[in-house]
Amino acid sequence: MQKATQKTKQKEDWDKGFCNDGGFCSDCKAYTDVVLDHRSGDTICTQCGLVLEDHAVDFTAEWRNFDDQDSTNDPSRVGSRSDPLLNNGVLTVNISNDNKKAVSCVLPRLHKTLQNPDKSLHIAFETLGMMADRLALVTAIRDHAKELYKNADDRKFCRGRNCDAIMAACLFLACQEKGFPRTLKEIAMVANGATRKEINRMKELLKKILEVDSKTTDIGDLSRRCCSMIGMANQDMKAVLETLNKSKEIDVRRSPKSVLAAVMYMIAQLSNDKSTRELTLHAVSQAADVAVATTKKAYKDLYPYVSRIIPNWFVKLEDLKILCLP
Repeated sequence: MQKATQKTKQKEDWDKGFCNDGGFCSDCKAYTDVVLDHRSGDTICTQCGLVLEDHAVDFTAEWRNFDDQDSTNDPSRVGSRSDPLLNNGVLTVNISNDNKKAVSCVLPRLHKTLQNPDKSLHIAFETLGMMADRLALVTAIRDHAKELYKNADDRKFCRGRNCDAIMAACLFLACQEKGFPRTLKEIAMVANGATRKEINRMKELLKKILEVDSKTTDIGDLSRRCCSMIGMANQDMKAVLETLNKSKEIDVRRSPKSVLAAVMYMIAQLSNDKSTRELTLHAVSQAADVAVATTKKAYKDLYPYVSRIIPNWFVKLEDLKILCLP
């Protein structure tokens, strides 16, 4: 009776995971300690020596990285995660040519004659990933930009054209479609030399070929990001967005970014936050990515309409007198 109780308790401990180093031995009729032979993959009972399991697959990490053989090469034994946009995934074979004997040069020469159809796509995807990382974009935008580039490549659009401009245009369209727009200037800063004119031209061509129905970048979509750069509170951001929407009713022939900079400067002067009120015109213009002189001109055009465009819940009418004169 005591033996059965001990066996039942041992089985319960085994089921709970307390005996991770043991196993049930058919000869011993009990749960005993085992030894795992990593070379042969055998699980051996320490009491009677019975092989409980053979040719087991070791799923643990391979700690040997072969760095002692050649420190110039990457010792990693694994590649990156599989990519469904690539036909062959990311699995490639590289045959080195360290030995200069004639026999060892045959395989590398034959290997070079075999062309990997996904090699150019793999390089483009890596470049798109680096561009997205520089802009701190989320994974969904990065994957959508890769998908757009893959569709363009399938239609033979990338042949004979500037691939850097095409990748930048795909990233620009992906940002617009996912609701996180970036300006052409921001995209051009990470486009490896492609100009804004080239990116804009490729963007229009891609919209026709891929039939992408991308909306025009609304300045309201950029307002929250620009306001966050200068530390505006949520209430101030809401006032900036509402003022921008009301300013569309006024015929102010200025660029949207210059209007945004002028509105941000107005709201900063009327804010209840002391640090926001201390913001200079230069800081606001830098956050909106416009020149100080351009902000001054837009501010001068909007100043006569401040009572109409600035919301009443944010500031009273008599408090508008604290705004500086243009």
